[in-house]
Amino acid sequence: MKTKDVLKKSGLDRETLRFYEKKGLLPKLTRTDSGYRVYPLETISRLSFIRTAKDAGFTLREIKELIDLKGRRVSCRTGRDMAIVKLLELDIKMMALKDMKKTLRNFVNACESKGEKGLDRPCHLSFDTITHN
Repeated sequence: MKTKDVLKKSGLDRETLRFYEKKGLLPKLTRTDSGYRVYPLETISRLSFIRTAKDAGFTLREIKELIDLKGRRVSCRTGRDMAIVKLLELDIKMMALKDMKKTLRNFVNACESKGEKGLDRPCHLSFDTITHN
C-alpha cells in the first residue's frame, strides 16, 4: 500500500504516520525503486490497534511493548497484567478527579451561599475556607 492509501484508510496525517514509524510502532517498510514507501496490508489493523490502545490510556512506549509481546507470541497473561495496571491507574485518577470535583463544588457553593447578594460581592477566590469532606 502507498502512503496516500494508508493515510486515507487510517484517517491519520502524514506527520503522525512518520512519527509512529520512527517510534517503531510500524513494521519495517520496503521501498520501491523510486524510493516510495510501501506499507504491508496489516498496517491498517496495526494503526487501529494503536488508536484503541491510546484510547485505553496506554502510552506509545507501552503500546510498543504490547506490539512486541504479540510479535514474541507470549501468553495473554502479560498483556492482561499491563491492562490491570492501567485499570488501577485509572481508578486512582478517577478518585483524584472526584476529590477535585468535590472541592470545586464546595467552592461554588460557598460563593452561592448568600444568593445573588453573595455573588455580587468582590470575589475572594479563596479555597482556604473550603472544607474537605
